[in-house]
Amino acid sequence: MENLITGQSNPKPHHHRRHGAKHFSSARSARTGADAMQLPRIDFSGVDPSAPGAGTWSAVRAQVMEALTTVGCFDAQYPALAPEQRAALFDGAVRPLFALPVDAKRRNYYGADKPFHGYLGDIPGYESLAIVDGTKLELVRDFAGLMWPDGGSNDGFCNAVHGAASRIFELEEAVRRMVMEGLGVAKYHDALRASTWHLFRMSEYQAPHAAEKTVRFGSHQDTNLLSIVCQHEVEGLEVQTRDGERVLVKPSPTSLVVMVGQALRAWTNDRLYAPFHRITVGGDATRYSAMLFSVPNFQIQAPGELVDDEHPPRFKPHDNNDYIRFCVSEDGARHEDKLKAFCGV
Repeated sequence: MENLITGQSNPKPHHHRRHGAKHFSSARSARTGADAMQLPRIDFSGVDPSAPGAGTWSAVRAQVMEALTTVGCFDAQYPALAPEQRAALFDGAVRPLFALPVDAKRRNYYGADKPFHGYLGDIPGYESLAIVDGTKLELVRDFAGLMWPDGGSNDGFCNAVHGAASRIFELEEAVRRMVMEGLGVAKYHDALRASTWHLFRMSEYQAPHAAEKTVRFGSHQDTNLLSIVCQHEVEGLEVQTRDGERVLVKPSPTSLVVMVGQALRAWTNDRLYAPFHRITVGGDATRYSAMLFSVPNFQIQAPGELVDDEHPPRFKPHDNNDYIRFCVSEDGARHEDKLKAFCGV
């Protein structure tokens, strides 16, 4: 099969030996050092996503590349998603969504072959719902129609979710373009964009009603290209840097967390770092988040420009869906760095 992004042929992937950095292992969260550190903070107030190259674009691109090659994520100061728009999303849409009966939420289902596209509720203290192509208003309306068949809450929900998802998508696309430019492979941007879809996921992490923090979603690396995380008022996202340091990401009404996934790590031939991260919560306040995941709909293979003597091939070409299936398999569960185990060279 020809790769839609690089124009190269793709042999089937092979499993490889275990290799990877040690990730979070404790069942409960110790605070040692996590509160003291911060993610790189990058100001996008001077960036117009519709005008690449204008304003502070070049300076911000340099900061983005530094952050994604070293830490694998950053805190984007992004005033385009206004505080009132966040409030409409979380208070007017996300909270009412999770207040629905479980039977209603289970209608968020995309078929047995796509088990992670919709409702997730098998992890204690955690629930999540998602909209495939949630940046498209008609698909947000379809989702709302499933949740509220009588139509009573549809308009407000749709406006809040689509408005926020659209703003977050603009940031994701700007960062994705900056990465292509920063690596000198901007010519692939349009083809990659055309072969990428987006999942908008809303999650609830129940309060443990205890001072000690409890893990609600365990340590993992995202499998997609880029993840954009919009936190509400309650902290909980912990990111592990390349050198093993932990960072507790403090919520802010003007910021979004941008994170590299394994698909982009592979496509860039390991130039970018996909960090381990987890969610812990404590106290009496429930945590909510909304996330936009950009997902590849193409075979993952690094462009020839990113492979040379200094950067030999790190991963075999592979289908991202095959990789996801490996991640949730019994074999995949034994590995820390699942990408290297699945298709590492």
